[in-house]
Amino acid sequence: MISQPRLGLSYGYLLVDTNKFSLLNMPLAPLIEAFANIDNLAADNASGKPLSLLESMFTSSHNHTAGFKSFIEGLIKSSYWKSQDFPDNPFPRLCINLSLEIDRMQDAIEPPYHCRGHFQDVCLAITLLMQQPIHYPIHTPDQSLWLMTPKEAWLLLFCAIGHDYGHDGSINQTPNELEKRSIEKIDAFLHEFNEPPVLIEEIMPKVRPIILATDPSVFGNLVDKFTSNLPIITKEDCMSMLLVEADLMGSALPGHGVRLGQQLGLEWQTAHPEMAHRVASDQGRLSFLQHIRFMSPHSEMLGLDKIRQESINQIKT
Repeated sequence: MISQPRLGLSYGYLLVDTNKFSLLNMPLAPLIEAFANIDNLAADNASGKPLSLLESMFTSSHNHTAGFKSFIEGLIKSSYWKSQDFPDNPFPRLCINLSLEIDRMQDAIEPPYHCRGHFQDVCLAITLLMQQPIHYPIHTPDQSLWLMTPKEAWLLLFCAIGHDYGHDGSINQTPNELEKRSIEKIDAFLHEFNEPPVLIEEIMPKVRPIILATDPSVFGNLVDKFTSNLPIITKEDCMSMLLVEADLMGSALPGHGVRLGQQLGLEWQTAHPEMAHRVASDQGRLSFLQHIRFMSPHSEMLGLDKIRQESINQIKT
């Protein structure tokens, strides 16, 4: 059995004025703790409390406008990330410094969808996935592959922070074009901050394939690895799938996902008007939801594929 630390429920943090969450009106760390504590809500009740709580959390995340650095500073002070600390852990420093660099860049370039709201969504999502208590494996012959060490969990958070670093709202003209640009910027960031060469040499070969996996055009290939009968799954595949799921989680929600589709439509409006219209339409959203999957045992604990189906049913009815 694979298990991870379980945090106690703290729904009192969710009581705020006007029944609307705002990261600007309450401390960030308690909100993260409350978000993390969805883990022991029943996954088979996706249309009920877990779903409404997820919707509220993602709305709060997306609406936080006090800066990405302040968001990450609060996030890594949450109970889960404190529990994942280890001796000489470089990642708190790396995560804060990278979020600061992204703040500086996004002050000049802030696309409607690939903005700091999206980056914050993905960082919250990877936190939620990481802290799930995994009791059984799925889609892999080696159950240990889904169990992340603290160092691997921190690496995924670092990738979540930087996966769209420098995104200008454009669309890939060649495979992995924007993802490769983000990787190059992360590598330059590590050198500019004078991180030890041995640390860069350790991190970057792991960062590259995980971030490359977030290119939507390669999603089908990643899914195929988990649905075929060939024993070819690696830890890298599992980490890649977890980041992809974090990237998709907000868009799969019935409410927040609709708003994100509209924002992506705005982002594409000038350069790709036909695509912009489709992505913001019900038919475009339906195609997206029918294409994506949530494969990890972490997402199964959250009932994310059931939530995806709930979103599909909402469009069809």
